[in-house]
Amino acid sequence: MFTICILEPCCEKTEPGYTPRPKPVHIRTPGWSDSCNHPMRERRKATITTYEKREPAWEEYYGKAGSGWWTTDGWFFEGEIPPEGERFRIMPIVGSLNTHFEHGRPVEIPFPTIELAREYAEDYHEYPHGERDKQILYNIVGDQDTVVRWSSYTVPVGTELSPGDWA
Repeated sequence: MFTICILEPCCEKTEPGYTPRPKPVHIRTPGWSDSCNHPMRERRKATITTYEKREPAWEEYYGKAGSGWWTTDGWFFEGEIPPEGERFRIMPIVGSLNTHFEHGRPVEIPFPTIELAREYAEDYHEYPHGERDKQILYNIVGDQDTVVRWSSYTVPVGTELSPGDWA
């Protein structure tokens, strides 16, 4: 069994590369620009598909997440994703030195394993102008709650977090 998860655009305005600006700008981050009137959390939807053979799974994954789309627009997993309630999500730390750091909302993408969630969170993200960003602080929580299953810093496993709480 092979499972893929792809963050699909909600409409043509959130497809990779779209921008209403007069000068073409290639935007590839989840949430992208303000070119779509849909609420930010509804702009990308995680779709999970299972296959019995690797080739068709890889073709769909690579066709959407590997060629032209940012590679972190989903994941490829050799195995079956667990049912809801047994999956995991990443809960990043957001903020800036000018404000404060707080726990963000868990990301929309569910993960079948903690290891896959960690790999996704620790992955480097490269932007169009060559700058790099690395998510350093995050927690892995359940897909139906915000209980910590693993933390990249000192939050004890089992801690209940709330989005917006200081980190």
